[in-house]
Amino acid sequence: MNNKNHTENMNRVVEKTRNKNSIWIFLGVFFVCVLLAPHVAFITAHVSLSSNEGWNAYLAQRAIGLDHAPLYPPSDQMVFNNYPPSSFYVVGLFGWLVGDMIVAGRIISLLALLYCAWATGRIVLACGGTRAGAWLAGLLVMIYSAVFYSDYVAMDDPQWLGQAVIMTGFMVLLGNGREPGRSGAWRPFCAGFIMVAGLTFKHNILALPVAVLVWLLLTDRRHAVAWMGGCLLSLCLLGGLYYASFGPDFVQGVLGHKRLFRAYGLLKGLGNVLGLSGMVASCAFVPWRRLRHRYGLLLGLYLGLAAASAIVQRTGMGVSHNACFEALIAASLCAGLAMSSLATGARMTGRVPARAVLVGMVGLNLLPVMVSMPAYVPYLYRVSVTSIAEHIDASNETVAAVRAIDGNVACETLALCYWAHKPVVMDFFNYSQHVAVTHDATALERVVDRHDIAAFVSNSLFDTQEDVWEFTDLWRIIRARYTHARLQGVAYIVTP
Repeated sequence: MNNKNHTENMNRVVEKTRNKNSIWIFLGVFFVCVLLAPHVAFITAHVSLSSNEGWNAYLAQRAIGLDHAPLYPPSDQMVFNNYPPSSFYVVGLFGWLVGDMIVAGRIISLLALLYCAWATGRIVLACGGTRAGAWLAGLLVMIYSAVFYSDYVAMDDPQWLGQAVIMTGFMVLLGNGREPGRSGAWRPFCAGFIMVAGLTFKHNILALPVAVLVWLLLTDRRHAVAWMGGCLLSLCLLGGLYYASFGPDFVQGVLGHKRLFRAYGLLKGLGNVLGLSGMVASCAFVPWRRLRHRYGLLLGLYLGLAAASAIVQRTGMGVSHNACFEALIAASLCAGLAMSSLATGARMTGRVPARAVLVGMVGLNLLPVMVSMPAYVPYLYRVSVTSIAEHIDASNETVAAVRAIDGNVACETLALCYWAHKPVVMDFFNYSQHVAVTHDATALERVVDRHDIAAFVSNSLFDTQEDVWEFTDLWRIIRARYTHARLQGVAYIVTP
């Protein structure tokens, strides 16, 4: 009878805990929906969220043959492609179906972010975490992305798509957490193949593949060989296919791209990593040595390499918050496993009740978000809702004006030229990097002298009629021959 009563009491406790967890999970999901609502509401709006959007759209058109220009142009042109090609085919095919490459890229990016959050939770479970810990990890990915990296939420950029492919490889490697030796060598082989395939979507997602390699070399040499075999096969198949398709311009574009690096970027990267310090503090409660199959070593390597990668990558001009996604995912994994450990471990942590420590740890994870909320939520809705709504008509006015111009047009914000159905003739950012590194602006000087381009369009406001806010060196060359500027909608149109 006593055993029966004890069992019934335990069942009631478990059911009560589940109900409490369900309430908090529901509140977390609701909070995420509130943060995502502005991005979803304007996902089809013809207002450019980034200079990258039009650039990706043009290259997606080239990938599927809607534009017959080469996907990897020769280096003597003013259009550059420093990204691997796989994302352009995915976005291009979906964009062909929906009729707009930018809208297609935004939808894919948002779905990839949601998938990465789900995959983060699945990995927590595979490492031995609880359902509540898995939900926490996934929600942290979504909340931090929507609050601190909101410029990449539902934006036409392949970073989250590449991350999603890499995370698929991670899930394949870990499976359901069974002993790796029992699943044979096929699992690390397939995981290696998928991770290298992920690098053909975005090639700066290196922390996890390197962490896996080091972890396997230290824990299971046979599986390390299988993993490297999968990587090599993927590299030979996909790398060989793309090299055969695009030739040396593919290698030069992706690996030989000209870019400036600034030491102060280290401070930006360090600031981004410190923004994750609440989750990193959770590492103190992760049972590193007790995690099955030495997954603690793998996660520790992943977190350290991801943080270092974010700091170093931010030194590159044009590299933004996308460098921090791996660090965010790694920190979220640690937070989820820490919560799992505290929820299922001893009732006391030292002299403090484990439940109190658990609540404090979750609060610490969310502290940067809650501190930012009073200022951020109004900013989010002002920028994502009010600003976009106010600029839709003006943006459409600019697009219509660009469409009406007879001849080629070079847009600083390429999305304007894309929606105006103009061919891309100049990539302002990448060409500015090329000029800054090589000190060679011959291509621009030539087209300006010949008036080969009918007009240049800038989103930057003129301080005076002689100067512009961004890409000053390029505009100085342009304004020497193109002297007339008129404000049309959201942009200046500069003509001879």
